[in-house]
Amino acid sequence: MIRRLRPEELDILLASIKQEQHFLYYSYLTYRRHGSVHYGQFLESGELLGVLAYLKGLPFHAFSVYPLQPQFQLGSVLAHIKQELNLPRSTEGSFIVHADEWKVLSPEVDVIKPPTEIWLMKHVNSESLPLTAEEVILLGPAHFDRIEDKLADIQAMAFAKEELQNPFYGVLRNQELVAVGGYHIYGQDYVELGNIGTDRGWRRQGFGKKVCAELTRRARDISPHVYLNVLGSNTAAIQLYQSLGYVTVCKQYMVTFAVSGCK
Repeated sequence: MIRRLRPEELDILLASIKQEQHFLYYSYLTYRRHGSVHYGQFLESGELLGVLAYLKGLPFHAFSVYPLQPQFQLGSVLAHIKQELNLPRSTEGSFIVHADEWKVLSPEVDVIKPPTEIWLMKHVNSESLPLTAEEVILLGPAHFDRIEDKLADIQAMAFAKEELQNPFYGVLRNQELVAVGGYHIYGQDYVELGNIGTDRGWRRQGFGKKVCAELTRRARDISPHVYLNVLGSNTAAIQLYQSLGYVTVCKQYMVTFAVSGCK
């Protein structure tokens, strides 16, 4: 049986989930719950085998998967969601999943391109943060249009407009926003940095590092649990984050798949 989960069932999942192993789905149970729908697959006995959730409001079809038992059939739940939400036949979906779980789930997914390795990193050493840089400023509503334009320029695909309610920091040169960064999640439970980028013409001047340092410093003011995701192939960014006191806590895959082509 496949059906939509009730709020009290989501609360039960939240009480037992391992946050770092299921980092994306944890956000669907907490800060992104209001914009997501969750469908579970059950045995006739009522045992929950796993969950697939869909997040509204992004410019792509965003999913998150939470397998609980080996019998979980991702393809069946995906087909159910496609019909329930009336998604177009040509829909491409995307989710991020722990590397170990992807080994189990991959036979059921019709991938469109090779999965991308994503590292989840956590900040552990505040002593590695440099002093506050004067050129990094807190951006406000007057900068929102420039923030959105800049994030479009750097192709920050995971940006949701509601994230503008979180703090953004940046560097201005001649009233042009040349470096920017913000947060996907900003709360006392945990913080996730995101929407970070520097104009191509202003790179290699340390602006990205200064913005990331300020984002991290302000995040640590409200929570001891500060995370970010980075492409496993982006060695320069990984080294930068390591220099600021981050360590890798798990490896994941970002998977793009054909919703109508589940196996």
